[in-house]
Amino acid sequence: MVTDENARTNWARPLKAMLLAGVAGMAATGAAAQTTSAGAGAEGDTAMEEIVVTALKRSTSLQTTPAAISAVTGQTLARMGVTDSQDLSKIAPGLIIRENPLGGARVTIRNIRAAGEPTVGVYYDETPIIGSSGVTNDSGSSTPDIRLFDVDRVEVLRGPQGTLYGAGSMAGTVRILFQQPKNNLYEGQITAQAADTAHGGHGGEVQGMVNLPLIENRLAARVVAFYRDRDGYIDDSTLHLKNVNDQSSKGGRLMLRFTPSERLTLGAMAVVQTTRASINNWSLSAGPFDANYATLQPYDDDLHLYSLSAKWDLDFATVSANASYSRREMAYNYDFSTYFTYVAGRLASGSAGQQLALSQAPSTAYSPQVTDTYTQEVRISSREGGPLQWTAGVYNSRREGDIDSYVVAADKATGRMMTPLTEAATTAGGVTRPANVYYHRSVDDVLKQTAVFGEGTLSLGSKVDLTVGARYFDYKKSVVGAVLVGNTLIGSAASAPALYKTQEDGWVSKLNLSYKATHDILVYGEASQGYRPGGVNQVIGLPASLAPYQSDSLWNYELGTKTAWFGRRLTLNVDLFRIDWKNMQVTGTTGTQSNGSTFSFISNAGDARSQGVEFDANYQPMAGLQLQLSGSYIDAKLMSNQTSSVLNAPGLKGDKIPYVPEATLQGSIQYGWALSDDLQASVRTDVTYNSTSWTQFRRTNATLQKLPGFATVGARAGLESRGGGWSASVFVSNLFDELGLVEKGNSVIYGSATAVRAVSVTPRTIGFDLSKRF
Repeated sequence: MVTDENARTNWARPLKAMLLAGVAGMAATGAAAQTTSAGAGAEGDTAMEEIVVTALKRSTSLQTTPAAISAVTGQTLARMGVTDSQDLSKIAPGLIIRENPLGGARVTIRNIRAAGEPTVGVYYDETPIIGSSGVTNDSGSSTPDIRLFDVDRVEVLRGPQGTLYGAGSMAGTVRILFQQPKNNLYEGQITAQAADTAHGGHGGEVQGMVNLPLIENRLAARVVAFYRDRDGYIDDSTLHLKNVNDQSSKGGRLMLRFTPSERLTLGAMAVVQTTRASINNWSLSAGPFDANYATLQPYDDDLHLYSLSAKWDLDFATVSANASYSRREMAYNYDFSTYFTYVAGRLASGSAGQQLALSQAPSTAYSPQVTDTYTQEVRISSREGGPLQWTAGVYNSRREGDIDSYVVAADKATGRMMTPLTEAATTAGGVTRPANVYYHRSVDDVLKQTAVFGEGTLSLGSKVDLTVGARYFDYKKSVVGAVLVGNTLIGSAASAPALYKTQEDGWVSKLNLSYKATHDILVYGEASQGYRPGGVNQVIGLPASLAPYQSDSLWNYELGTKTAWFGRRLTLNVDLFRIDWKNMQVTGTTGTQSNGSTFSFISNAGDARSQGVEFDANYQPMAGLQLQLSGSYIDAKLMSNQTSSVLNAPGLKGDKIPYVPEATLQGSIQYGWALSDDLQASVRTDVTYNSTSWTQFRRTNATLQKLPGFATVGARAGLESRGGGWSASVFVSNLFDELGLVEKGNSVIYGSATAVRAVSVTPRTIGFDLSKRF
């Protein structure tokens, strides 16, 4: 039994505190030194690099954009060792990315977190990436993991982006912008990495890029490919297996850029990514990294994404169009044996029901699902310059989900299974026969969205800008569900296909007023609105009247400032915000199996408020030394009781929103210096901190679990040629092997209401990188 998850890392806390203090101390020392020399003027090589962003659907400087935006270049991501989208929580205040126990991740900004459609939009360039709804109707929890190689920059927009980005961006947007093909340059890069993870074993990866001009000044291609193999660190003491969560992934990206004239640019992109892994949860009662389950929990995720884009430069405006198609095929298993053991223990000894329950263990829940998504957007934007800048457009999308949910028998010796659709004979570790499918449910899920949007910025003189935006949206959701094989122990009988629908339309708006006090000081205020669609529950045994639920929405009120100091060697951006969240989508149950469903479902109940402060500081006191510190303090809680005539939801006024920390902190120190005319060295340290959070609204809830606050530290040291032709570095992530718990799930399907499955950050990993550009 684990009594203190962080007990084994107590020895490391003094050193971690010193590192945290060091970040702040160096920043303070540098600031003092800079103040004394500011009168002499800043040297050119110490001014902060200007970053251009396209968050407003047009190019603007990060420091002159009146919005809470963090932007990080691909070069900085590489220096931080950020190679996957799940690591992006290191780059922006208030951005939380948490691995989902059933695959994918949930992205949270400003502590707006709930089941259902995403609260944060994630984009590949111009293409929105939407998770699979699955059997839980929780597409927001299954955002795919994205490889971050050959990336130009990542932009994190905090606060609602409802007018320009629509549904799914009610709390913010994350945009991953790739390097584009260059039609006048041959170039390439190859990188290799080898690493060792504590409690596990070795791993490695290789990735490469090549840029090929095909027709000079007209057509170019950019090709990226990668392969990764990582040893697991979770064991299974029941099956006597080591490192059951091995992971391998491979994929690539092809981008074409065609410029038939100076006014017209056409683009195409194809992304393929395949992951073979296992669910990373383990049993809290068995101890860290022990998944003492009777069955294995493999997880497959295949993503195919194709997009076409066009940009046509007119005399008075620019027309942009984007169309995309994506297919995501996922399949995961999780151990269901403990549920039947739990049910057997509650039935009369020796009864027929108990014998039936015992006969269905070991078993595994298996869910294959295919999601096809089509999106189209056309917009027109004014040319740069002039007193009025504007953007208007139309948007359309259709997401189709084909989902199956099985409970099937598994081999007692190996914990393995076969796909139950296979009519194959018994094999070692496989499902014994197709007849040993204990449960089968099928769901077809379709979400259609259309929108018309516009946003304009009017300059009221040389210092004041007024921005107004609006978006009209309409969505339709339909679900066809059928239980093909029922199971009385689960509480679901066989049923014919049934159709359920829900539909809504409405408006969201935005108002922003900014004042440029000086060249280096910008102040802005904003009121903006966000929303996300409702849906239809796909839950076992739920009455038809409880299936649909409505959209929820919020208003964000924000006051911020962006400043630059000491010859732009220091940038400091701060914002205060308050978000009022109405008709929030929450999860709960009807209370008893006889009254409805054993499993949780989504309904609308109660209001919430999230308010706090965010800051982001970057300082370069001298050539080669860069300091960064950002963070947030956010108080997110219910403003009314979660009262509902159908939902047994425990939240009361004043309860904190679960799974979100009040405080986050990101800090880094990087120093580079020349060793010779041809060689330079660099060292970097990164610290990320999340405060304590809880898994339930009510602190008196019997199933409440605490997620202790934790800090992770990473370090990197490297050498590279002055021209950037090659580099070599050694690194360590999670230096102190912190047991950072990001998920504790407890449910009757895990064996009892007190059985807890935990997900934690990856243990300490040590390795080295090699990179060559040509």
